[in-house]
Amino acid sequence: MKGALDVALTYLSRRMLTRCELSQRLARKGFPSHEIAAAIERLLEWGYLSDQEYARAYCLSKQTNYSQKRINYDLKGRGIEEGIIEQALRETYLPGQEAELCRKHAQKLWVEESRRWESTYRHKKSYEKIPRELMLRQKVGQKLMQKGYPQEMVFEILEGIAKE
Repeated sequence: MKGALDVALTYLSRRMLTRCELSQRLARKGFPSHEIAAAIERLLEWGYLSDQEYARAYCLSKQTNYSQKRINYDLKGRGIEEGIIEQALRETYLPGQEAELCRKHAQKLWVEESRRWESTYRHKKSYEKIPRELMLRQKVGQKLMQKGYPQEMVFEILEGIAKE
């Protein structure tokens, strides 16, 4: 039977994991907590397990699609400490970059939703009473907030796009 260290190495050979994720997976396999702790310590010594590296890589891979708030939330859910998350976000995001990314997403989504409105909703009687711009603002705003952008930023950017 394989030990906790062997199973942990197998998991890490597939993809990066946080300490918390690896610990949970090993516990689900039925390994005792002392064996899990020893395996994690050994992996940390060898440099195979690093929450800092995981957070940095996660931020880099997600920064074009999600806001800092959303990435922060996701990393907390993966068991990474707040200080490590903040450091990774500082290293990957430049000041003002989040607003620019939000603007790019908003413009792209506005075009997509405009096309969808023209092809789907324009001819339906139930949507005749809803102004096109209002519907676009709602749809685009909702999608941007799902990506974690702050409500104030979203409203400000949508106001600018609507004026264009």
